[in-house]
Amino acid sequence: MMAAHRVPPQMMGIMPSNVGGFGVVEKASKVFVKNELLPLQKKNERIQLLAREEVIKFEEYEI
Repeated sequence: MMAAHRVPPQMMGIMPSNVGGFGVVEKASKVFVKNELLPLQKKNERIQLLAREEVIKFEEYEI
């Protein structure tokens, strides 16, 4: 189920079972936003073009 959402495990609060861990949460968050979140937002902005008014508003992502 987690793979379907494509969210890094460290952003969901999952604890690693190995010593190495998942890595730095901040770096994973930035990569997730760039590769997953922003493209999804671009797709959803098309709704506004069809509606000819602001239907969805996205805020700037901050850590």
